[in-house]
Amino acid sequence: MYRSLFSLFCLIPFSIYSQTLSINPVEPPENIPSQAPDTLNRKQADSMALNQVGVLHLHSFYSDGIISLQQTAVQYVRRTPNQKLTLVGRASVRSRNETQSFKYDLESYVKHGSKSYSFLGVSVSDQRLFPNYEAFYSLYKSLPKGWELETGAKFMKAENFQLFTPILGISKEMEHSRLTVRNLFTIAEASLYYSMGANWKRFVNEKRDNISIMGGFGNAPDSKSLDFTQDFMTNKSVFLGVGAEKKLNPFTASIAAVYNKNHYSTGSKFDQYDLYLNLLYDF
Repeated sequence: MYRSLFSLFCLIPFSIYSQTLSINPVEPPENIPSQAPDTLNRKQADSMALNQVGVLHLHSFYSDGIISLQQTAVQYVRRTPNQKLTLVGRASVRSRNETQSFKYDLESYVKHGSKSYSFLGVSVSDQRLFPNYEAFYSLYKSLPKGWELETGAKFMKAENFQLFTPILGISKEMEHSRLTVRNLFTIAEASLYYSMGANWKRFVNEKRDNISIMGGFGNAPDSKSLDFTQDFMTNKSVFLGVGAEKKLNPFTASIAAVYNKNHYSTGSKFDQYDLYLNLLYDF
């Protein structure tokens, strides 16, 4: 986990400001805000490849004759041999009708010993279909009995607004599954907007593969399928989706489908259907 976060993969978003899947840099999208990949916590991390390249695609379809929106990204992931530092670079292009927009992300995962790690990043864009720039930081802390706590914040600046969002998340790792719930408290123009996303993953094949169910409500500012109309924060969005990830060494493929019900303060209502496709290659 993941409106995209799923952004965004990673998971970032496309009012048409719907919720997302995060396009996370290392794992499949989740329609909840971007979060550090589970692979940083698993015992298999010691055998992970040091390099990874990937292609990430999101296609959003809308009801009521609204023009669809597409986003494609290419990314490179570099891990240090001791697995304590992971760097991610990503270039994304978003298109709708005759308009194209470009965005560039730099992210990092930093381990602080065996019980905590950080996820931080910045992005800039040409401002056409993406926000001007973004910056975020989250600290993940391992707790007893498989629990993990996330505390963080995100800042976003667009042409007609800016947002500051404190983040509080909690995860529970079980023998064959993982449940993550994230709460976001977005402050914009002296108003507070709450959004929540949850993601459940069921691991199979010795935790190499997984299936997932995600859902939530509100507009998370790091949703991959987010669109940036002026009133996007007033969208009373709800979403529900399913996904799957399959490891076929050296490739990892993932797919997710998410349904969003959007209801804006202006009275506009429409349905949104997001399809996420990711292909990663380790070397």
